[in-house]
Amino acid sequence: MLTSPKRILWPTDFSPLSLYGGRHARWLCELFGSELHVVHVIAPPVAPDFSVALPAEIPIVYANDEVRQACRARLAELVQEHFAGLSNVVCEALFGSPWATVCGYAEQAGIDLIVVATHGRTGLRHVLIGSTAERIVQHAPCPVLVVKNPQKDFADPRRTAPAADREP
Repeated sequence: MLTSPKRILWPTDFSPLSLYGGRHARWLCELFGSELHVVHVIAPPVAPDFSVALPAEIPIVYANDEVRQACRARLAELVQEHFAGLSNVVCEALFGSPWATVCGYAEQAGIDLIVVATHGRTGLRHVLIGSTAERIVQHAPCPVLVVKNPQKDFADPRRTAPAADREP
């Protein structure tokens, strides 16, 4: 039996496309009276040489309170600017791998639905960069709504194929 989601998670990287996904999350929260969790994950810097592993003694520069506080301040601005009027909003800035951290947060917080935007990368860029949204879908402990890039239209092959190739 399907039930209304009580907690909706919207992970954001602060990009305009991510905010487009946030609009969907807001609409769903308003529709169902859900609590909105807004999370930004601060990913570790990527070394240019992937074969080099850093010793455990070297401190991770990205993981500090100043960075987290700056992200929390940006999240507060974002919520005030775009989500004013929602009564239950929880914001968190976390450190780690974006997809794994989002999935871990969803499980820990009892999230019922994740709303994530996809950048729509394809081909070599997708292979090199990977797809955070795709990995969230694969590993999430709950349903995931993926919001596609509004500037990349879906081309229905039945409408774009030559008339002789179309299905009846």
